[in-house]
Amino acid sequence: MKAPLTVRIIDDVHAWDAIRADWDALCQVSPTMSTALDFTWLRHWWNTYGPAYGAAGLRIVTLWREVQMVGALPLYIAHGQGGIAAARCLRFISTGEAEFEETCTDYLNLLHLPGEGDACAPAAWAAVAAMNWDTLQLLDIPADSPLLLWREMLPRRGRFRLASRGSCPIARIEGGFEAYLDRLSTKSRGRARRELRKAVQAGAVFELASAADAGAYYDDLIRIHQARWTAIGQPGCFAVPRFTAFHRILVGEWVASGRVVLARLTYRGQACAVVYGFQTGDKFDLYQQGVRPVDDDAIHSPGMVANLLLMTRLAERGVARYDLLRGVTPFKRLLMTEQCPLTALECRRMTVRALLEAMVHQCRLVLRKVSRMLLRC
Repeated sequence: MKAPLTVRIIDDVHAWDAIRADWDALCQVSPTMSTALDFTWLRHWWNTYGPAYGAAGLRIVTLWREVQMVGALPLYIAHGQGGIAAARCLRFISTGEAEFEETCTDYLNLLHLPGEGDACAPAAWAAVAAMNWDTLQLLDIPADSPLLLWREMLPRRGRFRLASRGSCPIARIEGGFEAYLDRLSTKSRGRARRELRKAVQAGAVFELASAADAGAYYDDLIRIHQARWTAIGQPGCFAVPRFTAFHRILVGEWVASGRVVLARLTYRGQACAVVYGFQTGDKFDLYQQGVRPVDDDAIHSPGMVANLLLMTRLAERGVARYDLLRGVTPFKRLLMTEQCPLTALECRRMTVRALLEAMVHQCRLVLRKVSRMLLRC
């Protein structure tokens, strides 16, 4: 007979650090594990972004059977704008940043031991319901999450809704690169083979970063990515110090173990594509890339070539899924073999703070609409 499930809410970084070994052990076996649920990611996010966004502090739900942690839900409470009247919003750790510096994490979820999802999810929702918050916003939850299966455990006082967050295109590469190509349409398969053939004929060089040169690869990624965005009048994500510093920390800590993958395609001694992502178990997440057009068109699509060559290497490592993450673009559509939908779960309680925030939001929408109308006159 199983020991009873108990709940502990972690609201202090020292208490959180004290259970790191338990968290890591849970991550090793949890069927809902993702990069953004790793202790290292979460803890560095809190160090980097927490001082700016986590005003009311941590509210990490941990679930235990005696001394074994069997589930965890990493949350925090953020205060919105409006001073002491600001609504308190309960969010996943690594969400809630301003758009210009957000880390855009996908696959946020409830960590749990195999077979414990149906016990942990209602217990986690009961703990959430007992917390003091005005609004709840849990973003980018996969459709098969136990949180969604047990969402009726969340009290329905106030406004509750589910909203689509789009989907993540995925390339299935288990069985090797040739098996992956066979899963593509005839048109996509032909395009992939042509791109690879042109790159080989041009003498392009493809390499993976080691711990010794990861910093140089990361600098190349920043330089190429920023050049492309500034050329069209946009700042680019690496223009933001907090975002850049957060990922530099992850690169420094995770390249040696293979958790961070930095791959670079070089043509005539110059980097023309750098791919940056994370390997978690048998899955790779393509997080960001920088691509520079080749002047003489010897390589038509350096970004596609770099990703296809990386798929080849990762398939040899036993990676089964190459996840292109949220947003279906023509590039991703060409490479994907399936999609995973993501969902946002939101709730607004009938509190004074929540109602004031809703009124302010509506006023801003009206003012924006009026401004657009005046500009047309």
